Amino acid sequence: MTREALLAYLGVVAMISVTPGPDTAVVLRNAMRHGWSAGVRTGLGSATGLVAWGLGASLGIAGILAASSLAFTILKFAGAAYLGYLGVRMLWQAWRRPEAEVVADRVRPVASSSALFRQGLTTNLLNPKAGAFFTALLPQFVTADGLAAAPSVMGLALIAAAANLAGLCVFAVAAHRTTRLLGRRYFERALDGVVGVVLLALGGKLALSERP
Repeated sequence: MTREALLAYLGVVAMISVTPGPDTAVVLRNAMRHGWSAGVRTGLGSATGLVAWGLGASLGIAGILAASSLAFTILKFAGAAYLGYLGVRMLWQAWRRPEAEVVADRVRPVASSSALFRQGLTTNLLNPKAGAFFTALLPQFVTADGLAAAPSVMGLALIAAAANLAGLCVFAVAAHRTTRLLGRRYFERALDGVVGVVLLALGGKLALSERP
């Protein structure tokens, strides 16, 4: 890969990393409820999902997803259902949580690291657009064919994962600071509702999306 091609790839990855999506919504949710470190752990799961997609692209698995309408449809509806589940759960928590529970949230334990990681990983792996990213974008920057292209594909996937994690970390810190600044006791319930609606909207958008 030439220097110009690498710079162009980095520019595309940077733009994608700062564009909000399902991963961003889940990270914001966890950062607001459990602190910035919880958002970072969720972001690690998302970044790991991108590495898995890169591995799948290097082995040709992501290409199967891009070529198969059935595989794309199954995955997109699974992802939409998962986002819908998260959105409904957040809306239910926002509706049902009494004031006493909001106060009790100040001392509740942080969700386990493994659960946060799995949530980020699942959100990413159930997003067929992540697979489409590798099948549609990476071939433009990789000149080798077949297995010879695998090292280059994985290297570019690791760059995308690192950029994705960096962007999600920024979102996590910003969400946590905003929640603290505005007052968790009176603001978190509204945030739960807003993010729940966003997750439902993203799930609906994913369900209606077309195969690239």
